[in-house]
Amino acid sequence: MRHYPSKLLLFGEHILLLGARALAVPVPAFYGKWAWRKTGEQPDKWAGRLREFAASEPLKAVAGLDVSRFQADLQAGLFFKSTIPAGYGLGSSGALCAAVYDRYAGRKTADLAELKVIFAGMESFFHGQSSGIDPLTSYLNRPLWIENRAEVRFFEPRPWFPAEPVIFLLDSRLPRRTGPLVQWFLEQSREQVFLQRLEQELFPAHEAMLDAWQNGDAARFWPALQRVSRFQLENMPPMIPDTVRAVWESCLGGSDVFLKICGAGGGGFVLGFAASKAAVNEKFRTFSPVFPFEHNGNAEK
Repeated sequence: MRHYPSKLLLFGEHILLLGARALAVPVPAFYGKWAWRKTGEQPDKWAGRLREFAASEPLKAVAGLDVSRFQADLQAGLFFKSTIPAGYGLGSSGALCAAVYDRYAGRKTADLAELKVIFAGMESFFHGQSSGIDPLTSYLNRPLWIENRAEVRFFEPRPWFPAEPVIFLLDSRLPRRTGPLVQWFLEQSREQVFLQRLEQELFPAHEAMLDAWQNGDAARFWPALQRVSRFQLENMPPMIPDTVRAVWESCLGGSDVFLKICGAGGGGFVLGFAASKAAVNEKFRTFSPVFPFEHNGNAEK
């Protein structure tokens, strides 16, 4: 059966909800797929939640989605087998939404904007509000460039000079829930002081960081990333896991290793960029860093 990869929102966490550009990439190292329970095998701990999803209003609202067949298959022993850790910023619910649409939509659309709206509605069951980017990235299995919240296109990177940054993940070892963090950010963005900081500090640094990434310009990328990392640490405290706060701050004194929010933040994985793998292993050896693009997939569980 088809695998539905996890995703990383490399750039644009939270501020994409305000119209900022964002870049999401699929991560095949973690994935989900449909499977059938063997005779006598007990349902997993997510079976009840999956049945609730199948009976939910967000699914019923998707035109042409065969909800009845989905419910019947679940009753017959279908389940979503996933290696994507829930609440870690890798889009576990997004992969599930992609899989449901792919399996049960009678007539699938190829329009990216339309797909994004469909997936945003589906994933609202899990988070209350969704951009639709996570399931869209998983469904298409290609890097996606997002502008003005609704404009989506495939991303084609250019060669890096002198070298492409190493992407890594740190396990904060803390749980988190996406919904409350999204709500906190949206409420803060309505406050004049916070909004002014976003417009004067974060948005310009974010745009410079994305321009540098798009053009493979390492000289411009690292200073812009440092500014983004510092802003998140100083102005978005609920999104910074306590277990990594000290090492996050220590990175700001250097020039080649920085941390930033992964997904909603607050727990799960923290996203990092470094000039070399050796620099990551030296600085974060107690966190057992994960390099998600080093291999193509996990072994079956």
